[in-house]
Amino acid sequence: MSEIKVVHTMYALMLKMLLKEPQSLDTLEQETGLSRTTLYRMFSALRRHKVVHVYDWEPDSRGRDAHAVYKLGPGKDKPKYKLSGAERTRRYRERLKQRQQTEVLDNIIKGTPNAQRTNPETCTA
Repeated sequence: MSEIKVVHTMYALMLKMLLKEPQSLDTLEQETGLSRTTLYRMFSALRRHKVVHVYDWEPDSRGRDAHAVYKLGPGKDKPKYKLSGAERTRRYRERLKQRQQTEVLDNIIKGTPNAQRTNPETCTA
C-alpha cells in the first residue's frame, strides 16, 4: 500500500475547511502549510472551472478590499469596492487637516511661542 503524500493531505484539509465555511487564502495558508503561490494558482483554476467563487473581501490595513474569501460552489464573484477619485482626495485632505490641527495643538501643549508655531491661524482651540 502506497503512502499518502503530505500535499494530498493538505488539499484534503483545505477542502474540509471550505465545506464548513468560506475561507481566505491567509487562513488556508496558515492551516494547511501550503504556499501562497500554490493556493493562488489552485484557486485560479478552481474559479475558472466554477468550483469556487469569491464570496466576500477582507480589507487590508488601509481599508481596501484586498483578500478574497472563497466559497465552494458556483456563484457570481463579489466585486471589489473601489473608491472614486473624489472620495480618495476627500479622505486625503481630511488626513492633512487632522495632521495640521494635531501639530498646532502639540505646539500649544509644549508651550512654543506663537511666532514659532506652525499655522497658528488654523488653531481652533
